[in-house]
Amino acid sequence: MKLNPKIYNQLKGTPFMSQNIDGVLVEFFYMDDTPYLYQYAGKGRFAIWTSNGINYRVLIERTYYEAIEGFYEEPINRIWVQFLDRIGKITKKINLLFIIPIIIFYLGIAVLATLFLQEHMLTILLVLIVMVVISNMIQGQIVNKRVRKENQAAQDEIRNYLGEGGFNEMVQKQEEHHKAYFKFEDEPVETEIVETEEITEEETEKSESNSDEE
Repeated sequence: MKLNPKIYNQLKGTPFMSQNIDGVLVEFFYMDDTPYLYQYAGKGRFAIWTSNGINYRVLIERTYYEAIEGFYEEPINRIWVQFLDRIGKITKKINLLFIIPIIIFYLGIAVLATLFLQEHMLTILLVLIVMVVISNMIQGQIVNKRVRKENQAAQDEIRNYLGEGGFNEMVQKQEEHHKAYFKFEDEPVETEIVETEEITEEETEKSESNSDEE
């Protein structure tokens, strides 16, 4: 699955770290050296995973990486790469299960309406559009539910690898960095363990759309 492919293609410099994970190349670039620092770090998103569908490039804010460098060890990144691979397969499968029947149904109704119900074409077209919108909403809910389930499974794997103490320490470092970066004291922050994997239905749709454009 392509993920933020335009960002991936724009990262042309030399990565500050590279890992080969089961034949998949994962490269790390400092967000500070790109135009994306304000766009993402300014909103509290300090790490962005991107992919061309084969390899990965991770865009990460420099002080964030320095604060939780241990979170980007190869075994942990292997968990994320496997997670993203599963999400890509799940998204593709669900999309096919919805898109193909909808297209067949849409074309069938359109042909019947053209042949026998021309005077009701506008009404039929509006009904079909509503049905497509509803179908997309259901599809999105199914995808998001599966993504959350896989994301939790990935977090559990990381927790097992780091141990409960190590996991909690990493979360604490994330919170401390967030507070220091924005210079505030009280507001809690979601852990990067969830945050970096911003795999939502909206994003998967954008990724698929961008994939077609590439």
